Amino acid sequence: MQPGGQPSPTRELLLNTAERLFAEHGVAAVSNRQICEAAGQGNNYAIGYHFGSREGLLTALLHARNEPIEQIRARMLAAIDPDDGTRGWLRCVVQPSLEYLGTSPEPTYFGVFCVQMAAMPGTTGLLFRETTATPSVQGIVNGLFSSLPPLPSEALHVRTLMAQNVLISTVAEFERSRNAGDPPDTTSWRPFVDEVVEALAGLLLGPAD
Repeated sequence: MQPGGQPSPTRELLLNTAERLFAEHGVAAVSNRQICEAAGQGNNYAIGYHFGSREGLLTALLHARNEPIEQIRARMLAAIDPDDGTRGWLRCVVQPSLEYLGTSPEPTYFGVFCVQMAAMPGTTGLLFRETTATPSVQGIVNGLFSSLPPLPSEALHVRTLMAQNVLISTVAEFERSRNAGDPPDTTSWRPFVDEVVEALAGLLLGPAD
């Protein structure tokens, strides 16, 4: 950190480089040395210096990206009308990540990075722990579940698991498609959110046998 609590340019460069390489090649396939070299750092121990460990790097990256997403999430939670029902709560789940990624003027890599983390048993727990342990997430999850009709516990478990997996992979596909634009567009995330909300509502609100 620089004086005044600002992140150092080198730290930010390492985070951005690691995120891109992890998204492109997978977390396990990228070494700390490769990150340092791609970031133009002659010191191969820069990751240890700035983040302490490999897990420290991953945690710092999740924190850096989740901070603006959490701001959007908190804004939406404060504004939600309980009468909006399940779709309103689902919008609070779906929109923050897509708005954050979809309004960036530059290509992004966080959506695909999250898919790569979710695919590895050694990093799945860290991903979900760091992305869900906020008051806003808990408030939205509580509101969503309270809005659902009664479902057998097994049906609720399966549908919740499916919704989680569908959402993380769908956000990554949106990001890949958006990155193909030159420059990436900054408006398509809005109708995309609408469609994802409808799809998840169909999954969660469908009748159980």
